[in-house]
Amino acid sequence: MAKRVKVQPAQKGEAIVDYEEKVFPEYEAKPGERALFLIHTVPYEGSVGAVNLLTAMRTKRKGYDVSIIFYGPGSSIPVYRGWPKIGEDGYGIGIQGLPNLVERLIAQGVKIYACRFSASALQGHREDDFIAGVKLIHPTDILDLVIEHHRAGALIFNTWTV
Repeated sequence: MAKRVKVQPAQKGEAIVDYEEKVFPEYEAKPGERALFLIHTVPYEGSVGAVNLLTAMRTKRKGYDVSIIFYGPGSSIPVYRGWPKIGEDGYGIGIQGLPNLVERLIAQGVKIYACRFSASALQGHREDDFIAGVKLIHPTDILDLVIEHHRAGALIFNTWTV
């Protein structure tokens, strides 16, 4: 029988990795630099939506002009929701997490777009269901939004989950 290696269990408040070491320089945006986040993910089925929103927030804080487009199932992220009432988190499970991040991003000047097709035809959302400040766009605008950012030399983050 193999000998079992025993270690002390980690205690609350201890770090199990070196979280202070930074390998790369802390880059900042140059004047006029842009970033675009394309988010096509199922809300609340994984961390992709939240990670993209947090990365967009950090990108904005670095000085980039940031835009986000929610499309496909991702168009359900920037809508008002809650239980038992809109804005409430009935069981404390975090259903307000993504909408709260969207509202924070809008307050920081991030431009938020959502696809009208996926919002209405696929998800059943009405325009009035969207958080104030979210601009709904035609599905053919998505490619033009990407082209605009590509031509501007923007950072483009494209995430798909299905």
